[in-house]
Amino acid sequence: MSGLLPIVLLGALILILGARLALQASNARTQSRPVTIEEFANAREALDTVIVETAAIERIFSSEDSEFISRSSTPKVQQLFLKERKALAMQWVRKTQRQVAQFMDLHLRLAGYTQEPSPRFELKLAAKYVAFIVVSYLLLLLLWLRGPFKARRVVGYTCGVAGYFCAICSMRLERVTDPASRS
Repeated sequence: MSGLLPIVLLGALILILGARLALQASNARTQSRPVTIEEFANAREALDTVIVETAAIERIFSSEDSEFISRSSTPKVQQLFLKERKALAMQWVRKTQRQVAQFMDLHLRLAGYTQEPSPRFELKLAAKYVAFIVVSYLLLLLLWLRGPFKARRVVGYTCGVAGYFCAICSMRLERVTDPASRS
């Protein structure tokens, strides 16, 4: 049974990548659309934003604030505090999902500009992206059910993977030739 699990996971990954490839092939507009200077600049700005926000967002999940509120306020204030932190945490996860998806899209579009393609790297990146999507949706469910203070480990993983995608996108941005010169 344990030998079957890697085969099933590999099969699922192949199906997901095949579906993505079929979707890209059916949408010729996206495939032929070059990366613009504006998108290139926006990606650099988004990278900086994600890095700064990730450091600040850890405060949302800090148990210190929760402990302080539980010691020094009424139950109504505690409820309001938890509700607001939960909403803020869920908003952050959704925003991070969108930004990582944009990084992946840009990464795939910039892949044509790189001088040294690596299929092994691309498959590894795709697997990490699928894992990120699954874990981030599980995090949303966990936040919805349990609140932001019970999800610190999953948040840590999500922040780490978002940082990984930022680093990969940054590396890709540095290694490509100027997209405007390829028009």
